[in-house]
Amino acid sequence: MKKCFLIDKNTLMLKSVFTGVHKSKIIKTSGVYYSPLSVQQLLANACIPYASTLEGRIQAIKRMMNYFVKTPLLIDPNGIAAFPTISYKNLECVWIFNHHFEVESLGKGKSKVTFSNGEAYIVHVSKNVLLKQKQRLHATIDTYRTIHRD
Repeated sequence: MKKCFLIDKNTLMLKSVFTGVHKSKIIKTSGVYYSPLSVQQLLANACIPYASTLEGRIQAIKRMMNYFVKTPLLIDPNGIAAFPTISYKNLECVWIFNHHFEVESLGKGKSKVTFSNGEAYIVHVSKNVLLKQKQRLHATIDTYRTIHRD
């Protein structure tokens, strides 16, 4: 098992796992990694180099965009962003990062997410929710960029 503690521009998806000492699975363009840190700890650590906290980033986006449920996250507003599939405090939450992906409905609140590198994963949320969350993430990124243009 590969170990990784870094969220970066190559991160595709984060999800919780409960195997031995591992608490999270990090899917990146370079492969699948496991970490003893929880998904929330990984996200919180990723915000620090950008002079913020996970809660601070989420609160700012809630105020800026009026997204009070399943709020997207701009870790590095110029390149690293993600959205939760359900409440980020729920252990079943999967975070999907701002990479191109296709969604196929599998029915009954299940979807297959396929990234441009061919990696595919099943998530327990409907296609409509995924597409709405993707749209909200891109609207948040666009709004941030508009506000901070030189």
